[in-house]
Amino acid sequence: MRYVIGILTVLATTALFGGGAFAEAIDKEGNSSTWTFFQKDKAGAAAAQAEAIKKLKEQGHAKVSSPASTGMDHGIYVVIFTAYEHKGETRWSHGFGIHAKSEKEAEKATVANLKKKDKFWKPDYGYDVKETKNF
Repeated sequence: MRYVIGILTVLATTALFGGGAFAEAIDKEGNSSTWTFFQKDKAGAAAAQAEAIKKLKEQGHAKVSSPASTGMDHGIYVVIFTAYEHKGETRWSHGFGIHAKSEKEAEKATVANLKKKDKFWKPDYGYDVKETKNF
């Protein structure tokens, strides 16, 4: 009986295993220039990160990072964009967030991601939601 339960557990969790990740290209001024999201069933977050980064590098971007990823096989992601002035220079940046079920929580994660990766951005500068998508 334990053997059957073990097999059923493995089968149930294998179907739920996946990975998703964002990658963004950074220009020479440190601004976020473009981004992509890669999701694949039966692949972990690290594999999704590698594929997302590869995709942008194949497009010719030299400086690429992966600021957000997940091991979920499905969920909701939100991408935000902001442009603001800092010390007389225009800066722009994207934020990326993921949540299993809630668009609102994904947006909260997106704002937290933007705060973490852009040390000059302040919530007073505002942002626009650029994309919300189920994956």
